[in-house]
Amino acid sequence: MFITVIIPNYNHDLYLKDRIESVINQTYQNFEVIILDDYSTDNSKEIIDKYRGHPKISHIVFNSENSGSTFKQWEKGISLAKGELIWIAESDDMANKSFLQKTVSVLENDP
Repeated sequence: MFITVIIPNYNHDLYLKDRIESVINQTYQNFEVIILDDYSTDNSKEIIDKYRGHPKISHIVFNSENSGSTFKQWEKGISLAKGELIWIAESDDMANKSFLQKTVSVLENDP
């Protein structure tokens, strides 16, 4: 099962590296990551740019102005997604490294 992980971000530079790392270091590795930045004014862009070219990162999108809506960011991510399932992984959180493996296992065993 291929998963798309969308990380929408706005001014979460304090948490962003940990969030991205908690996603790309999942034990289940059949996924892509889309990182969206909604015109952050902190150091988010510099953090995100460090992941450019990472094999799990399929898209990095920097808005040229703030959309004013997390839902617009979600919509943008979904429009770029290739996964069968979508995980919206908010930028100010972290995940246990086995989150996707456990989630996919449950879904595959009880669709």
